[in-house]
Amino acid sequence: MKIAPVLTVFLLFCASLGDAHGREERDDTLCAEVKAFLASVKPDATRSVTFRTFWGAREEGDNIILGSKTCEHHDYDPGEKLCAYLIQDSSTEFAGYNAKRILNCLTPRQGIAAALDIHSGSFSITFGSPSRGALVDLELAPDEGREEMKLILKADGY
Repeated sequence: MKIAPVLTVFLLFCASLGDAHGREERDDTLCAEVKAFLASVKPDATRSVTFRTFWGAREEGDNIILGSKTCEHHDYDPGEKLCAYLIQDSSTEFAGYNAKRILNCLTPRQGIAAALDIHSGSFSITFGSPSRGALVDLELAPDEGREEMKLILKADGY
């Protein structure tokens, strides 16, 4: 029976793919950007970044737009740096994947299951130590009236 060795090799291959996917998310370069932004928030300060994505076709003036990304950093330099990263290195089509990447950065030991799709939601977590850090809120929702998805990362420093 040659099926057993082939099946064994196939199952080992599939198992290694699952592990590589988890490792890929834990080693995401977005994490350094998110953590730098969160660490920059001073005690008693609130900072946020609003990242919008659009995937589809719509008319803007004489042009047809097939997808877009915009990011608001509210004139905060660390937020501007995070926005620049998100514009360059995030998904336009899958807004939930961007939220999942951020959550994986903030929950490195547990992580988010690879099979989990996020379509919208609100998440809260702490960042830092008990004496210095930030209360973090992450929200993903349709941006009413704009046909876009809106991802808000907000940090309240303590």
